[in-house]
Amino acid sequence: MSPALTAPADAALVPVRAALLAAADAAATVARSNAEQQRDEVLARARSTAAELLAAARAEGAAEASAAAEARIARSRGDARLTVLAAQRTLYDDLRKRCRTAATDLVGRPGYEGLKHSLIDRARAQLGPEAVVTESPDGGIFAIAGSRRLDLSLPTLAERALARSAGEVAQLWTL
Repeated sequence: MSPALTAPADAALVPVRAALLAAADAAATVARSNAEQQRDEVLARARSTAAELLAAARAEGAAEASAAAEARIARSRGDARLTVLAAQRTLYDDLRKRCRTAATDLVGRPGYEGLKHSLIDRARAQLGPEAVVTESPDGGIFAIAGSRRLDLSLPTLAERALARSAGEVAQLWTL
């Protein structure tokens, strides 16, 4: 567990948090809209496929024994569920990629240098003034002090923000 930040260090991170949250919110809004549209299309196709599979299984079941028909229906439901889960995984991976891209796009924008310096201050506050800080090629920083390492790269910070939004992301799969 990281040590608690001092009040000045915590206050210095307020604009960093605000910038990351604003970027994540903007990316999440676009990604959510796209994901909802894709979800609706994928779910409609999955339901259509499931309905076709179920109809086919029921038709065969009428001609065959009841137990065999039930086994086919169960397999059809399982296949349909796997189709939906695969589509959800694809959409989540796309959302994750978009969030990481939005975070790395902060590099070179106005305010990035201030953000980077705030991350450096945060790293030194957590690891001590002897921490060795290097820039991440994707934006943000890495810091090392002895055996302790701190990853404050922008893609990692975006991943953490997405993980904290797991409840909202899960709502994309509910109807």
